[in-house]
Amino acid sequence: MNVLFIGNAIIDIISHVEEMGHIDPNLIGKMQIVSQNEINNNIKLISNKKILSGGSANNSACGLSMLEEDVCFVGKIGNDHYGRVYLEQNEKHHVNTSLMVFDNKSKTGLSLIYVTPDGERTMNTCPGASANLYTSDIPKTAFRGISGVFIEGYLFYSTQGAELMSDSINRAVRNNGFTAISLSDVSCVDKYRDLFLNLIKTNKISLIFGNKMEMMSLLQARTERGLIIRMKGLSEFVERLVMTSGKDGAISVEKGKLIRATPNYVEDCIDTTGAGDLFVSGYLKAYLNQSSPIDCLKSGNFVASKILKRDGGKLDTSDLREIKNKIQEYIL
Repeated sequence: MNVLFIGNAIIDIISHVEEMGHIDPNLIGKMQIVSQNEINNNIKLISNKKILSGGSANNSACGLSMLEEDVCFVGKIGNDHYGRVYLEQNEKHHVNTSLMVFDNKSKTGLSLIYVTPDGERTMNTCPGASANLYTSDIPKTAFRGISGVFIEGYLFYSTQGAELMSDSINRAVRNNGFTAISLSDVSCVDKYRDLFLNLIKTNKISLIFGNKMEMMSLLQARTERGLIIRMKGLSEFVERLVMTSGKDGAISVEKGKLIRATPNYVEDCIDTTGAGDLFVSGYLKAYLNQSSPIDCLKSGNFVASKILKRDGGKLDTSDLREIKNKIQEYIL
């Protein structure tokens, strides 16, 4: 049985910058939506770039696939050069792309990612065709026999995002699969907080993934203590809430019970792009193998630590042997 990932199909264009002068201080570490003209003009201004298939759910999908789980990804791309690059790179990661949808009227989505010397990433994203993913694009057969579904919160920016997310969760539940969502980005949560909370409280969701800033925004908490109290309250509606917190590791809350895992130390972080996405890959690998909540956290932390020394959100094949050997410690 496979895990179905649904999200924005985006090409990441990564550029390392020495200074932050041209980046709005209020946007550092966040994502903002930009127009096609804006992103085209900004791409012309960068002197160095690396082009990789991206999108939050897709990063997680590729990571889990490389950890030897069956994965299918659904997203919408343009019938253009970047769309073909996207498919080629996914196939290299052994992700099933048979349900990918082409949009002949829009271009493939792009995200220009500035990475500063401290490894922090700031994303300027033009969703392009990915914003036009509709409920009708995903056949009912996609949910038959699945282990579960993972949906990125960024889909709220899409035309039918809220409907698509709710419908996909319900289809997965009817097929006895787990359901998981990500909060994606603090800007996304700020904008769509009410939609997130409605989705959570009116659907059967197994897992919610988010970082500390995203969780604090969702629950409008001002202190860590207040955040934990509110996460415990929200656990009434969700099987498990999972929160990453950088150098402070990760926690999960299930039925009001808090579990904490320390982080893996990483020297010389290059790029934080995809760290949360790859945490999801590691976490789901353990979760699918019925590991304990603490081992799921440890597996997520370890896989995430390996992406911090790479550009973009895709694992490098040279790290796979070490990763696979290590996560055996966390799998039953």
